[in-house]
Amino acid sequence: MPVLANLGYELVEIGLVVSHGRRTLRVYIHRRGGVTLDGCAKVSKALGPLLDDEGLFPGRYYLEVSSPGAERKLRTRDDFRVFVGSKVRIRTRPIEGKQRNIEGLIEDFSGDVVTVRQEEGTSVPVPLEDISGANVCL
Repeated sequence: MPVLANLGYELVEIGLVVSHGRRTLRVYIHRRGGVTLDGCAKVSKALGPLLDDEGLFPGRYYLEVSSPGAERKLRTRDDFRVFVGSKVRIRTRPIEGKQRNIEGLIEDFSGDVVTVRQEEGTSVPVPLEDISGANVCL
């Protein structure tokens, strides 16, 4: 999204949530070094009029801009690359004879394989195709 890139942010996730008749468009952004409240306000001020002008969400809605948080989801290859060296929790699809929940530091990401070094020192290679969910951990 060019408007975000021009402000130094990248789009992590966008979703429309309806609760009690209230429509909320949630936009999650990321920036190396973190996302501040002032940064969220800047993005909201730049993004709001653009969304209204484009008519992408007709009718009344609320715009929320925030960071995905400290325990953000990892979804893309770039997410895994950026968070090499970070502690993660990975859930895999059920595979006979294989560990389903893996926690540790991302030691490496190459090709389509994330290598996680667990606390006891064991390195576990996890193919992206086997991952059903992943989060950064505190």
